[in-house]
Amino acid sequence: MKFLNLNSTKVLFKNSFASRIPNLLMQNFVYTLLYFFFYGLMSASAQNQPLKTYNKNDGLPSLHINDGVQDRTGYLWLASDKGLIQYNGNSFVNYTTKNGLISNNINVVKTKNNALLIGTDKGFSIKSHNVFNNFEGNSVNCILTVNNHTFLGTDKGIVRVREDYLSPLRTNFQIDLNKVNDIQYDGKFYWVATNKSLWRLDKLINPKTLDRIDVNNYTSIFIDDKTIVASTYNNGLKFITGKEIETQTITSQNIKGIKKINNQFWVISEDNGIEVLDANFNFKRTINKYNTLTTNKISTAFQDSGKNTWIATQDKGVYFFKNDNPTQKKPTISFENIEVVFKSIDSININDYEKTLQLPADKNHISFYYKTVDIGNSNNLEYRYTLNDQVSPWSKKSSIDLAYLSPGNYSFSAQSRIGKIESTPIEFNFFIDTPIYQKKWFIWSVIGLVILLLGSIIWLYIRRIQAKNKEKLTKLQLENHLLSLEQKALQLQMNPHFIFNVLNGIKALGNSGKSVELNTTISRFATLLRGVLHNSRQEEICLAEEITTLKNYIELEQQMNPKSFEYSIITNLTIDPEEILIPPMLIQPFVENSIKHGISSVENGKVDIHFFVKNDFLHCEITDNGIGIHQSKKLKTTSTHQSVALKVTQERIKSLSKKSTFQIDEIIENEQIKGTKVAFKIPLKTDF
Repeated sequence: MKFLNLNSTKVLFKNSFASRIPNLLMQNFVYTLLYFFFYGLMSASAQNQPLKTYNKNDGLPSLHINDGVQDRTGYLWLASDKGLIQYNGNSFVNYTTKNGLISNNINVVKTKNNALLIGTDKGFSIKSHNVFNNFEGNSVNCILTVNNHTFLGTDKGIVRVREDYLSPLRTNFQIDLNKVNDIQYDGKFYWVATNKSLWRLDKLINPKTLDRIDVNNYTSIFIDDKTIVASTYNNGLKFITGKEIETQTITSQNIKGIKKINNQFWVISEDNGIEVLDANFNFKRTINKYNTLTTNKISTAFQDSGKNTWIATQDKGVYFFKNDNPTQKKPTISFENIEVVFKSIDSININDYEKTLQLPADKNHISFYYKTVDIGNSNNLEYRYTLNDQVSPWSKKSSIDLAYLSPGNYSFSAQSRIGKIESTPIEFNFFIDTPIYQKKWFIWSVIGLVILLLGSIIWLYIRRIQAKNKEKLTKLQLENHLLSLEQKALQLQMNPHFIFNVLNGIKALGNSGKSVELNTTISRFATLLRGVLHNSRQEEICLAEEITTLKNYIELEQQMNPKSFEYSIITNLTIDPEEILIPPMLIQPFVENSIKHGISSVENGKVDIHFFVKNDFLHCEITDNGIGIHQSKKLKTTSTHQSVALKVTQERIKSLSKKSTFQIDEIIENEQIKGTKVAFKIPLKTDF
């Protein structure tokens, strides 16, 4: 393949004229004529195309434009150093970090379905329904979408866009650590242009084939049929067919990329304008500040759907070349947004018109926003909508609010027109549910529920009356039982034999003339009788009073008993005994039983009484070192009065605690009986 360029043309002309006119002055004159001849041809060619410049006077927010693209609706999107710019043919709208962008310095912009993919110097953003989803990362230079995957070429390798983060790809350290300027896919291989080399990979994720095609500063890749055209920064164009590489030298330096426009190849330069090549890559003309533009600092060039050409620059804004042979085609209309009760529908694809949106009864306010963008005919657009069979008149309004809609099925359609040419209508179906209170199943359910509720109320009322009656009966029976037990306990509180023995002892002391002991015994006995009489009238007494009564009783027993014995009362309490309440005379029968039947037959008898609190219960343990409960029962030959007292007291304890908390056990050590232990617990009750 042979390539013709401007330098070779100049050389041919120079040799021809040099052979004919040896005079140097004549050569310079001829060169000047040739320069103005070519300049005139280029200027005439450029003047044939209507040219318009968009800058700050036209509302363009920035003069530094890096990239541009047109979405499916028709909006033009420009990537600038001051944010993302939208153009609808009439006005510019600027999106910046205040609107949610990750950065205002945007390098590249692409479209994918209804979303806009934005590469910035601080990472990546996705714009969907005026909402930006941002991903922080390195500066993004190019974007490729293949098979529902999005890949980014950054200043440090290739990055894959995941659901909520950017995932760097590990391919080769010479790719991963260098600046990736472009990525393209030819259907079989991925082509990666870095600032150091050109690469070919079978896959970007875990590649098996990884070929370095050439070493150079590659800036862009263009796939032309089966030929890969790659631009280098200062070494012209490279053509790769199979494994063969062919170089074409061009006049422009500092090349940023190559675009195909109107079956021509436009080589974009950062500071040399645009060099246009024909379909065979032969030089055709230049577009620069000397013939067409006012600057040579070009960022990119692209065409819109109307075959109009846009040139983005780094310091003069955007140039617009209108199509020489425009054909008025049918306008295209699309939904920009659909809102239900002023909230955008982001969970569905608003262009999927075959689906029917199901709405509850209270979501009966729906708004439609539709748009046709035609850069050259933006002032001639009109719209109308149809709701079921109702058709609106044509107007400039491109939205409608439908409030307080009745339940039922709805079919909404919108249409636009330019002059008399109408667009194909777009449709959206939705259904508003009937209020639940108007549904038959709900009405019958309510009736059934009311009947069931009334029946349940009546049944519960009868059950409650029966439960109350049963509870009253049980309470009366318990009260009668407790009253009977208390009466029996009062009758059995003090052993008549004990009183008789005390009185006999007092008489003996008096006869023997032991006045001191006589007075002490009478005083103690009087205190005991007074305490018993006082406590018998109370339902509850404090533990301190019970302990005092026990001490008086035991000390009298010590005086009256022919055999001496010891006793101890231990209180391990976290509460003052004055504040703990117990039924009166609850401990005395067990102590009396230990003295009369436990230690009466042993020498050096001992009775220990222990009070302690545990788990909201008052525990009491009476321990003696007597002959044991079973042996004492065998030795009983007289009155059973004391046994009746013990039985009554046990029933009192069980009635108080509602649990089986009473037990009497013999103390056995080395298979010998060492005494008896009585233990019980009652619910802890205090007077505060």
